[in-house]
Amino acid sequence: MNTSKLIWGVVSLAIAALLAVLNLTLEPENLMFMVGERNMPWVPVSVLGVIGIILLATMGGGAADRAARTAPEEQAAVPVDPQKAALNKRLETIAWGLFLIMLGGFMFVPEQIISGGIWPIGVGLIMLGLNLARYFNGLKMSGFTTALGIISVVGGLLELIGWTRLEGGVLLVILGAYLLLKPWFDRRQVFGKAETS
Repeated sequence: MNTSKLIWGVVSLAIAALLAVLNLTLEPENLMFMVGERNMPWVPVSVLGVIGIILLATMGGGAADRAARTAPEEQAAVPVDPQKAALNKRLETIAWGLFLIMLGGFMFVPEQIISGGIWPIGVGLIMLGLNLARYFNGLKMSGFTTALGIISVVGGLLELIGWTRLEGGVLLVILGAYLLLKPWFDRRQVFGKAETS
């Protein structure tokens, strides 16, 4: 266990909790954190909270840390299945094709016809669709594109209903939830390189 991550994670969460209490008890003009010309005192609370969660979630030193500490000759090479690699490449090519078709289509349509949130929703659905196709074909999904797809869809939906001020908070909540659920995903080996499934 990494004690420095434990200490700094607890310190970050304690400072975030203190700032949250101050935000709730003090008048808005007494606690200032300026972003541009706007007072946004909840930004440090969110950032410190996420940093604390990340530090606490990664303090244990999982299998990846143990594998990094072993000598390179002791590490077994992960076999790559050529059929799965070819299938993954084909799925990624289809996703890129869909993305480029959507991008080209948006260039033909005036901005007044399509709402602002449609673009991120489309991009997110393509990313999530790619990972869903990987899952149903027995390939490992990409945690990065899955998280980005969820963030993109949620951000687009928030933009469609006019809640654009919440996007940063929702981003932090989704990233924090992903970090909390990462050990569960790692145990089930849901995410990883598709070629090594």
